Amino acid sequence: MRILRSVQTKVCVDGSLMKEYVLDKPLTEDFLKFLEQFGTVRFLDQLKKPYFSFEKEQFISIKGFVGDSNVEVRYKKEFHDLVGDYFHLLLYYYDQGTTGISPLRGHEESIRERMNIRLGRPPGNRL
Repeated sequence: MRILRSVQTKVCVDGSLMKEYVLDKPLTEDFLKFLEQFGTVRFLDQLKKPYFSFEKEQFISIKGFVGDSNVEVRYKKEFHDLVGDYFHLLLYYYDQGTTGISPLRGHEESIRERMNIRLGRPPGNRL
């Protein structure tokens, strides 16, 4: 799965950066199962179109409808520049299946290290 284009970008009241993307394929329940490996997924299937949200604390949140190709991604204000590629990484490693989980975890750890450096946290006090 990959991004075809960015439809909208705006800075939200809380300082987070919101981007709406159009993907080359519709979002699937299989993608949500992949996301569960990396954060919290909430799924509302009682709606006409099943709605989901994904939260990766300090990284991003993703919202959308299963079966749609549009998705809304919010990047946390403190780390826009550090997590800007995280959604792209999720899509890339999703296409690799279960073999993509471990490399993505490595990318996450690298991002977290840079977050902790920025926050001035000592090695024992990490995000």
